[in-house]
Amino acid sequence: MNSMLSQLNKCSLFNHLSAGDVEKLLKGIAFNIKSYKRHEVIFSPLRPVDTLGIILRGAVDAQKLLASGKVITVSRRFPYDLIADASIFAAIDCYPSTVSACENSHVWLINKTELLKLFARDNMLMLKFLESVSNRALALSNAIELFSLRSVGAKIAHFLTMEQGRQKISTITLLFSKKSLAEQLNVSRPTLSRELKKMQRGGIISCNKRTISILDQSKLLELRDQ
Repeated sequence: MNSMLSQLNKCSLFNHLSAGDVEKLLKGIAFNIKSYKRHEVIFSPLRPVDTLGIILRGAVDAQKLLASGKVITVSRRFPYDLIADASIFAAIDCYPSTVSACENSHVWLINKTELLKLFARDNMLMLKFLESVSNRALALSNAIELFSLRSVGAKIAHFLTMEQGRQKISTITLLFSKKSLAEQLNVSRPTLSRELKKMQRGGIISCNKRTISILDQSKLLELRDQ
């Protein structure tokens, strides 16, 4: 069994199965593992929606191109995250955003028809897929709320409180660069840096490279709700 494929049960879709059970489940199912170089496009609005992906190695960005020509990074995804789970069964012809590798990556790919075969073989797999789609809808709702905030400080505070809840710790480790965070918050990198320094001076947070510690939770929430 391919060494990367043997780790597929680390994905939420297959984590109820052992590596051996995943191998048995995939017997007779058509799929492939494709490598992508940095900045190479995996899915795009020019491509028909017919394939689901699971990141095995590397990381990818989901981006939207605005009418103004500006590109917004909607989310960054990491090993064992699903790609296109929210769109593969949608009533659309093409992918709604561009998904590209932000570092050299390997992605497990399966066609919609073959995925339906898997659902028929394992009902739990289908339930986990629906859970993933529901979580993606919640993430989109949070993203909309984030973009609706007016001040940069409120956006940062919102992001930090969300990450604090996800990581369940007051010292948050960013899984991506501050440049990528600025793109997700739809602000410039210098503006992000200035606001983080301001929050540090105010005793709300402390920063050390990709680690951000929340020092004053009440002040952070006040800033978020401004």
